[in-house]
Amino acid sequence: MIAVIILGVVIGLLLILLLLPVTLDLKFDSELILKIKYMGITLFDTQKRVTVKKSKKQKAKSTPQEDTSAKKNGFIKKTYKQKGLLGTISYFSDLLAIVIKKLWWAVKRLKFRRFKLNIIIATADAANTALQYGKICAAVYPITALLQSANDFKAKNINISADFDKTQSQFKASILVKAQLIYLLITAIGILVQFLKLQRKEREKYERKQH
Repeated sequence: MIAVIILGVVIGLLLILLLLPVTLDLKFDSELILKIKYMGITLFDTQKRVTVKKSKKQKAKSTPQEDTSAKKNGFIKKTYKQKGLLGTISYFSDLLAIVIKKLWWAVKRLKFRRFKLNIIIATADAANTALQYGKICAAVYPITALLQSANDFKAKNINISADFDKTQSQFKASILVKAQLIYLLITAIGILVQFLKLQRKEREKYERKQH
């Protein structure tokens, strides 16, 4: 009987923790900045981690390899190295579209308090710039349209443009999401699962081409 009571208390506490609010603050401007708050308490902040790592590096005079090992393991950076900026934007737009459609019931429970997106398409060739611009628009705008159909989505600024005078594309994004922990976890797991599926399909295509 005591074991049942303890188990019930543990399950109850876990349910309470899963239903408590989480804030996800994500920004990208040359580098990824992520801050996670749980019940108003900051649990994770990439800016603070970078500052701590730099101070430790200066004291211990560590090698550059130690500082970049964690970056190499990130699947976003790995995808960026494989596909470049425009390819990465298109790839993750397709990924998010799949996740949103499959987990719409969970995504609708996310509160988007800030959403800013600025993409400037630029390549060395004008024709390619126009082509890439069309691809990015076709990939990104359906995502924003899906999110705008959600109950609580507030987009401050969405801009996608082509610059034929430059050769380097630019990408800036900022988003603030609030939700109960359980819905953020479900969405995050959904993104990871679909990412692994897409990676497997691409690997299979590559292997078929090799044969």
